[in-house]
Amino acid sequence: MTKQLKASALIIALLASTGAMAHEIHGYTISGQSGKVVRNSYGECWENAFLNKEGSNVVECGGREEPKEIDVVVTDRVGETVTLKSEFLFGFDKDNLRPEAIQTLNELAARLSNTQVQSVRVEGHTDFMGSDAYNQALSQRRANTVANYLVSQGVPAAKITPVGLGESQARMTAACQAEVAKLGSKVSRAKKRAALIACIEPDRRVDVQIESLVTRIERRTITRPANQ
Repeated sequence: MTKQLKASALIIALLASTGAMAHEIHGYTISGQSGKVVRNSYGECWENAFLNKEGSNVVECGGREEPKEIDVVVTDRVGETVTLKSEFLFGFDKDNLRPEAIQTLNELAARLSNTQVQSVRVEGHTDFMGSDAYNQALSQRRANTVANYLVSQGVPAAKITPVGLGESQARMTAACQAEVAKLGSKVSRAKKRAALIACIEPDRRVDVQIESLVTRIERRTITRPANQ
């Protein structure tokens, strides 16, 4: 008996002794008892005479699964800024809400009550007129006023952080000063002041920074790598 025949006879005897009742599939010997691929002492899949490596696709023996598409739930963190303009929010040097602001704030409160919204930062601002300390306090009061109103409309207080930024983000100062200077010396100081106050109104605003978690379904193609 040749060495090859002896080795084959030994394998068959071993499989029979363990009750494996082996059979072949895709060129690999499969245990009839466990349904798993029989392995040699090195942990390698036992190849048989029917093996065609190009046609074989047993994943655990080095083959690969066919690519397939699956739906994956993806969560994105999304930021958004809502600017509440002063022309309907606050008067000059004021921190109490104008009646015109109520509808807009009610609509905003409805949005912020959504469970996807994670945090809301209410930022109060002022124009450059006045001292830094005064403007800081005024901007904080404005932020508090908006935050408190949103809470009164059902937005969870734990989500909201009111912050006063004073005049640190005023944007209209230079442009408005230049515009008023064009009025010339014939215009009274009172009229120039009124023109300046009207011009820098956009700096008396409240910005609402909203951070939300938004889920979506994304289709992906996956292929399980060999030996995994």
